[in-house]
Amino acid sequence: MSENEKSEERRYDVWNGNPKGTPEDKTRCIQEVSDYTGWHIIQCSRKRGYGLNGLYCKQHAKMIEKQRRI
Repeated sequence: MSENEKSEERRYDVWNGNPKGTPEDKTRCIQEVSDYTGWHIIQCSRKRGYGLNGLYCKQHAKMIEKQRRI
């Protein structure tokens, strides 16, 4: 993997206490969501397969499509 590809990886839950964040799970939806505490932004836990390039879950694919129509 080249340096450019590494820099383009999505990272979730990046903050001062976790500066490297959590790497993207390529089997899960790419949408950022709040965790149950509301303090951390994490990756959606649903399976991918819908929306733009199949990167979203069914729920977030519908939301993205609705936003694109506006």
